Amino acid sequence: MNHDAPVTPAALQAHIAELEQQLKLSDEGVSQLAQRCLELEQQLLTCQTELSMHSAEAENITLTLPQLFYDTGSGFSPRECLIATEDVYNELTHEVSVTFILPEDARAVRLDPGELACCITDLAISDERISFQPVNGLVLQEDSLLFLDVDPNLSLHCTTGFGAGMKFAVNYHYYPLGRFLHEQPGKSLLRALNDLKLKNATAAQEAAEVLQASRAECMRLNQQLLTLQGIQHEYQVSLENMRASSSWRLTAPLRKLLTLLRGH
Repeated sequence: MNHDAPVTPAALQAHIAELEQQLKLSDEGVSQLAQRCLELEQQLLTCQTELSMHSAEAENITLTLPQLFYDTGSGFSPRECLIATEDVYNELTHEVSVTFILPEDARAVRLDPGELACCITDLAISDERISFQPVNGLVLQEDSLLFLDVDPNLSLHCTTGFGAGMKFAVNYHYYPLGRFLHEQPGKSLLRALNDLKLKNATAAQEAAEVLQASRAECMRLNQQLLTLQGIQHEYQVSLENMRASSSWRLTAPLRKLLTLLRGH
């Protein structure tokens, strides 16, 4: 039977010192591990931030790219849309230059300069047959268009129609309003412009109502004129029939005699 050696105070102190050394090493290891975890966590946060910034930049770039919608008969939809690539927009000069080729015949075409409220200047289309009209924007001076909505639209019109394979280039300067919408004095200016837009819309609506009423009155007068012309025609036919009748010819000498007597 084995018996443990007697424990002396010196042996206990040595064992305690050994345990303290191991504990110290463990603490240092835990500290190093914690430091490494903090470094990895910081790297992860940095990567997430860079990824978010990259996603935001990619999203912002996408929002500034022009899109061409073409209606082949079922209305405008994302299925019938040409989206420009990122290289068409120069952020430094704000210049947009893009070429579109219609894949199919289209009965209507719409150009969306982007998906942000913006100001557009110097808009030009290479094909002289094509003209444009802002759908939800304001026409300013010096060939400038202001869009307060986040989905600016331009309606395109062609004198010969939009056929498959039709190719044309679009150039303009694009200035997204961005933070300007939420800062002073931009908010006041845009509010005033929006009020002007609403007033113009109201005036246009009133003018349209007046025009519609005028057209209705014109139709009523035309109908009345047609009715009077019909009555006049009936009288004319009746008069011609009377003059062509035998009784009118038989009484001709009598009418001539009456005319002579009235002359005296």
